[in-house]
Amino acid sequence: MKNVKKVATLLLIAIVAVGSYFVAKTYAKYTSEIAGTTSTATVAKWAWTIGSDDITSAADVTNGYTFDLFDTIKDSDLTSTETDVDDGLIAPGTSGSFEIELTNNSEVNAEYAIDFTVTNANNVPIEFSTDGSTWVTSLSDVSATRIDMSDTATATVYWRWAFTGAQSTNFTSSQTDATDTALGFAANTSAATVTVDATITVTQID
Repeated sequence: MKNVKKVATLLLIAIVAVGSYFVAKTYAKYTSEIAGTTSTATVAKWAWTIGSDDITSAADVTNGYTFDLFDTIKDSDLTSTETDVDDGLIAPGTSGSFEIELTNNSEVNAEYAIDFTVTNANNVPIEFSTDGSTWVTSLSDVSATRIDMSDTATATVYWRWAFTGAQSTNFTSSQTDATDTALGFAANTSAATVTVDATITVTQID
């Protein structure tokens, strides 16, 4: 009986030893669980400044920007202060210029174009130029021009109403003292106006 117990005890010890060996074989190894960091892409911004107007949203695009070609009126030489015509009015012998300044605040390179529209229903003999020397009756559009990130582009528009037709490029015979005087008389009841609109299109470069 004692031998049976002894054998049973030895057998139990052997079973435990074998079991422990296999358990140790199952769990005795290096193991690690490592989490990777997800990569994140950020969308590049689309933003512009035109003159003093910031364009950073669809609402800003809808509101547009402001510029006034006739804000500063000069004498016929484009530079001297006009002292012979009342403030804010044009007449023979007046001229001026305005700069359209465009800054690319975006995080992409782009290009811009400018479409000009001149409304002159009463045929005021106004001439325009983009270089101050070549004068035309309607402004030529600015074709697509590259403007990289952080760059600023400036388009200068000049205008003039020559003092006499002989001093003009396009109205040498049609602008006379009589036609100019007629425009002056008409201003007593319904003054003629000249309006210049400029539409700027900006497009990302691929």
